[in-house]
Amino acid sequence: MPLPFDISPDALWRKTLQAFTKNEAETSENPEYIELKTRRYRAAMRDVYEVALSLPPRWFGWRVVSREKNLGGMSAFKCEITSAVLGGNRLELSVWMMEEPDASGGVATVVNAKCVSRAPTKGDLGECRRNIAFFLFALDDAFAPVSAPAPKSEPEPLRADAKPSEQPAPRPRVTIKQGGAQRIAIKQSTPEK
Repeated sequence: MPLPFDISPDALWRKTLQAFTKNEAETSENPEYIELKTRRYRAAMRDVYEVALSLPPRWFGWRVVSREKNLGGMSAFKCEITSAVLGGNRLELSVWMMEEPDASGGVATVVNAKCVSRAPTKGDLGECRRNIAFFLFALDDAFAPVSAPAPKSEPEPLRADAKPSEQPAPRPRVTIKQGGAQRIAIKQSTPEK
């Protein structure tokens, strides 16, 4: 099983630099570090929300400060984290989730998080990234993560043997005049269907 976080020399170097220059971290579909990848769980949002809310009270320095269960199909809550690494300064972790249909016809819950340091320094010594990863790994233990939906496939290239009615009409070339007499021809791409 691969490690749930990137420990390559390049990643460690970037994490070290960012520890002194960034004071926030956020999950995304294509994150810089694998531990910050948006999570999807094959479970109902209410179940994931209840488990997620039960985690912070178990940990030292974590406290849920607000929560909203029905925000137009979304649920969210905020935690305040007291960081010993940052000398008792606080971090604010926001977690939000929503349901989406999955490929098997069921429902998947998508979980995202953002953490911001309230320390009066330029960097957070990596605390925001580590706290998001810590929280998400705990959710991974409770629910089995599912992979992200497959990206939409690229359109097939036009075949040479295709009938003229199957091929779109070519788009006209656009010419841009630059300055005086110089012309630059620009080829436009074919429109997507």
